[in-house]
Amino acid sequence: MNIKGLSGIVTATPTPIKDGSVDVDSVRDLVGYLLASGTSAIAPIGGTGEYVSLSDRQKLDMVRATVEAVDGAVPTIAGLIAPGLGEALDAGKRILEAGADGLLVTTPFYVRPTQAGIIDYFKELSDKLDADIVLYEFPFRTGVSLTAETVQTLGETTRIVAMKACNADTGLQMRVIEAAGDKISILSGDEDVYPLHIAAGARGGLVASSCIVPQIWNKITALVQANKLDEALALHARIRAFLKLLFSEHNPGPLKAALGILGRPCGEPLLPLVKASAETHEQLAKMLPDIMALEASV
Repeated sequence: MNIKGLSGIVTATPTPIKDGSVDVDSVRDLVGYLLASGTSAIAPIGGTGEYVSLSDRQKLDMVRATVEAVDGAVPTIAGLIAPGLGEALDAGKRILEAGADGLLVTTPFYVRPTQAGIIDYFKELSDKLDADIVLYEFPFRTGVSLTAETVQTLGETTRIVAMKACNADTGLQMRVIEAAGDKISILSGDEDVYPLHIAAGARGGLVASSCIVPQIWNKITALVQANKLDEALALHARIRAFLKLLFSEHNPGPLKAALGILGRPCGEPLLPLVKASAETHEQLAKMLPDIMALEASV
């Protein structure tokens, strides 16, 4: 399935593990909920999906389970988080063989490559993997920030068709949209300032909290695109405390806890990550009824 022209809400999903294996029934349940809520695509085994903690078998099983649950309704864009080219190529080929429609690829981490090295890296992936790519920039994790000129070059010379932008530098985000927004789909990965990214020209978002409140994110997007920024900001303000709690501990601990409270158990995070604290779990249980009432009302 073609992933060019991505827009709207793409949902990053957690990986439900039960007794060491992917819980296919839980995958099917969450994907069904998201499809009914109008998600544009599903993104398993990214950061929210605990890519770095999953075994190779678990990664591929999660991709297969997601593809089967989606059943062609929307694209499956699987995560690929690797420090270098060899691992990325090997993993990418296996993920695509498992049925993914595209790849969500981080910039290489640990080695902190130059801008030129990152461009060459994605050129190699584009030449050797038969898939379109969503660029995932997350300097907080990788240690490297992309310039607007680099993103523009990647959009012109590689198979990158979209970008999940998680750079805390809002000015840089705006320059990226100006430089490359006509070449690739810029998707916000920052729930905190999401309405502002859409107002600046991002075409949607790739966000984990849409596992819980997809309709709210769809509504915020639609309001901004209809030039109703004040209404979008007001709606966003009503979920900011929830978002702060959801990311108060390492993702996806609180997200998995929230889904469990809502009757969509996803198991506990895999080590070295740990489950949400008792305090966070209690606060989520108190907050979720109002949040889900808002979700149902939009």
